[in-house]
Order: sequence, then C-alpha cells, then structure tokens
Amino acid sequence: MDRAPRYEEDFYAWSQHQAQVLRALGDRVALPNELDLAHLVEEVEDLGRSELNGVLGHLEGMLMHLAKAASSPEALPARKWLVEVDEHQSHARRGFTPSMRRQIDLNGLWRRALKRAETQLSLYDERLADLSATCPFTLDELLSEDPNAAALAARLRPPPAA
Repeated sequence: MDRAPRYEEDFYAWSQHQAQVLRALGDRVALPNELDLAHLVEEVEDLGRSELNGVLGHLEGMLMHLAKAASSPEALPARKWLVEVDEHQSHARRGFTPSMRRQIDLNGLWRRALKRAETQLSLYDERLADLSATCPFTLDELLSEDPNAAALAARLRPPPAA
C-alpha cells in the first residue's frame, strides 16, 4: 500500500489527500455540529490548488517572456525579458512538487503565453514571431536546476537565413 503524502515532501499532494480523508471521515464518524466540514475540506483543497496555480502562473510567465525575447529585435527589452524568465523559473522551481506534474498542461500554458506575449509586444509596435503551436520545451527543461534563459529563447528563433 502506498503511504500517504507527507506535508514536508509534497504539499500539493498532502492537501488533496487530507481533503479526501476529511470527506471520508464525515461519512463514517459523527462530528460536532459546529464543525463545518464541507467548507473545511474546500479550504484544504484550495490551499493545494493555490500552490499549483502559483507554479502554473510562473511557468506561463516564463513562456511568455521567452516568446517575447525570441520575437523582439530590440536587445534591451529582450535582455529584460530574459531576466524575467530567470525570476519566474526560480519561483516555479521553488513551488513545484512532483504531484503537480500530471496537473500541468504545457501546451495550454504555451497557448496562453503566446496570446499574452502578442498583446504585450503590440504595445512596443512589435509582432510575435512565428512560433510553434505546441510548447517546444519539456517541464524538466523549464524547471532545470541550471536554467539558461538565453539558450531557451535562442531555440525559439528561426535559423539565420543562408
């Protein structure tokens, strides 16, 4: 039998498991009337979802800034966006837990990131490069311990014309 997720090891998995345990407890045990179990379960689940949403937001921010850096011919904004990639990567890596992996839709994040990048580039009178419709990165690449934002952005740029 698998052991229950531990708080210290994977907060997201722990919170979802605790919500299941609390739900089952309410079906088996008479609880005090003052205990608002339904809302308590919802709050425990929401704590874990909040952690997941934080990681998703940072991954999307990373992808958006990579798309902008790959699309922008201006060196100064591109360097700033690469710094943003590093910041988002650091936060995503810090919040990520293994059980989140199956909840992360990289292609969905990529599509949203491209839309946001396109909107933001238009503020600079720039256009989004012709980028892949599917995410060109793996989750492991995005969460690498040795991220290289410039190398990731370079992978998005078309090869130089011969």
